[in-house]
Amino acid sequence: MARRVENVDVLIVGAGPVGSALAIELGRQNVRCLVVERRTGRSPQPRAKLSNIRTMTLMRRWGLADRVRALSPLPASFPSDIAFVTRLRGWELTRFPNALSTAVDRKRPYPEPAQQVPQDVLEDILRDHARTLSSVTVTAGAQLESYEQTSTEVTALCMTVDGSEELTVKAKFIAGCDGAHSLVREIAGIEMPGVGLAANVSAVFRAPTLWSEHDKARAVHYWTVTPAASGILGPLNPVDLWWYHLNEAPNDGMLSDDEIRRSFFAAVGGEFACDVIANSPWLAQRRIATRYRAGNAFLLGDAAHLHPPMGGYGMNMGIGDAVDLGWKLGAVLNHWGGAGLLDSYEAERRPIHMRVIAEATSNFQNNSNRYQDSDMEIEGPDGEEARRRLGSRIREEKAREFASIGVQLGYRYEDSPLIVTDGSEPTPNEVGNYVPTARPGHLAPHAWVDEQRCIYDLLGAGFSLLRFTAARDDDLDWVRAAKANAIPLTLVDLHGSEFRELYGADRVLVRPDQHVAWRGSTAADGLTLLNRARGQRVDQ
Repeated sequence: MARRVENVDVLIVGAGPVGSALAIELGRQNVRCLVVERRTGRSPQPRAKLSNIRTMTLMRRWGLADRVRALSPLPASFPSDIAFVTRLRGWELTRFPNALSTAVDRKRPYPEPAQQVPQDVLEDILRDHARTLSSVTVTAGAQLESYEQTSTEVTALCMTVDGSEELTVKAKFIAGCDGAHSLVREIAGIEMPGVGLAANVSAVFRAPTLWSEHDKARAVHYWTVTPAASGILGPLNPVDLWWYHLNEAPNDGMLSDDEIRRSFFAAVGGEFACDVIANSPWLAQRRIATRYRAGNAFLLGDAAHLHPPMGGYGMNMGIGDAVDLGWKLGAVLNHWGGAGLLDSYEAERRPIHMRVIAEATSNFQNNSNRYQDSDMEIEGPDGEEARRRLGSRIREEKAREFASIGVQLGYRYEDSPLIVTDGSEPTPNEVGNYVPTARPGHLAPHAWVDEQRCIYDLLGAGFSLLRFTAARDDDLDWVRAAKANAIPLTLVDLHGSEFRELYGADRVLVRPDQHVAWRGSTAADGLTLLNRARGQRVDQ
């Protein structure tokens, strides 16, 4: 057996979307990181299927938004409707157009619409991009076996899955992006309390004639409410590949291929030619780790929090974890981040996770099997009235799941130790309502600068000081303070009353993750504010 030793700054366990996103964030800061991933190919069963508006804005930041759209099997022009039907060959009950904000519209408060893209495709895009960064190494076919740590170092033992090579990795930090059954979490001794909610089963079918087997307009989801097969199905490409999810499946979701095929036929409303490509059970859970850090080990994504997939939050929230922790690890490793910076990761992200877990759990409790009526599949006035009642109820109860811009963009780091509050009143914190604001802790508001560029495109890789009025002498204090402490700071001039009105101050300090750290209109002590934003205690 071959043996070798690697010395890096960060060992990332797992090269799914979260681990790859973290590698990209670190690679952009020239941090040496090694990603180990036991899989060597794509999963035949993509779990996530949506890159939401916040994630697509991050894809834009990494230069990947156009590539994601180009490589997605469902083009951006594909209708993103979500339809509720008795069966696919039955009656349509209601339809939500432009669900989850995928339509292109420059008047929207974000630069990139969401994109339907299977997780396996997105993983390939992110991993391929990570490999182009000189400080990043991605190793497929290798897995973590164990690790131990001191106050300053992690020593991990990894092994190739074929047993041909043993790899010892010495790193300053280890990041657990290794999913619900995280070994990083287990070794760290971190518990993840919560409950299992229901067994489900998901499958992928090749069904080349299915589009012609029904009369429903195209949609990305068809929710079936028939008692025979209450679930969701939708296209993975516009031609022949379909996914199917059966809610609260019998036998703990352990269905044979023949059983899941029969369930698929029941959801559609008849038999047709199809092949089972993948078939696997899964358990909907509501869990959150008791802590996200143990020494130099951190947890991200499903390793830290689990919730049902309704609302499309899971993968997207994990990518948000990677961006938050990524800039902070990079700042510390590049010697400009302060002692309190890494502890702020959990302080900022946990409240967001708690809110999303509650929202996703609520959505799950309103699954398609909740919408039953004994008359819904009969002809005549009684059937029409039953379907009308169901459609009205579905529109009322499910709208928030498919229009959650407030959750995606309106989240805020309200009590973060890195944020300098300005005493302004909070904007509404609602699921379907987003009010752009530069109130500290919030995402910096989006606005177009010209036909091609938005404000986000002008931000630097580190902190950015947005100036909405003419240069002042105290601006030089910010520049000198940043230079003296090796803090990356970009000055961004945005002269125009519309920008000043949107941001509500003459000066706004934006963090590397596009969140506002401070805003003000009078002369400010740049060093004190930068120290706060980078987690440096004033007395140090």
